[in-house]
Amino acid sequence: MASKSLDRVIVSTDHEEIKKVALQYGAEVPFMRPKEISTDCPSELVSRHAISFVENEQGQEVEIAVSMQPTTPFTCADDIDACVSMLRNNGQWDSVFAGSIVHERPEWMFRVDDQGTASLFLGEVLRGETGVVQSLPRLAMPNGGVYATRRRALFVDNLIISPRTGLHIMPLERSVDIDEPIDFEFAEFMARRREENHEQPS
Repeated sequence: MASKSLDRVIVSTDHEEIKKVALQYGAEVPFMRPKEISTDCPSELVSRHAISFVENEQGQEVEIAVSMQPTTPFTCADDIDACVSMLRNNGQWDSVFAGSIVHERPEWMFRVDDQGTASLFLGEVLRGETGVVQSLPRLAMPNGGVYATRRRALFVDNLIISPRTGLHIMPLERSVDIDEPIDFEFAEFMARRREENHEQPS
């Protein structure tokens, strides 16, 4: 809600309680999400549905859509504005996403079969410089916090992260992505710590 880049904040949901909470905190819920995109489905379908609704309502095309997943609760307004600003300032990109630096190296990951046999996922040999993290390229991955996408990427390419993309790096303490129960417990711990330190959400 504090973002300077957004014209509207819309929550897409099929759940009455989520709608109630969204309205309570100032977001819009101008439609209920259709059943066919209310199960596990690609994020771009949800974004496209919302954009189509807005465009039909307003009678003009959306330039940039910002998609956010509720599983990254510590994303702040500055992260949103950074992604939108980066996209607007680079005409070569069709998207900018928020992510965090990877510490679980893919070079050190193994594929495991049913018999317990392990083989390096990337098919290389783990030795020498490959085993030294400082020698490896810096990698990042999306954290679910912000996806700023141009309309043509969503509707023509059906992509929320385009091949020509930029990355806004968020610190690890704001990149908590809740996928498993232990992630939720960690998010609760971080929320308590923020309260104790009197950190204000932005």
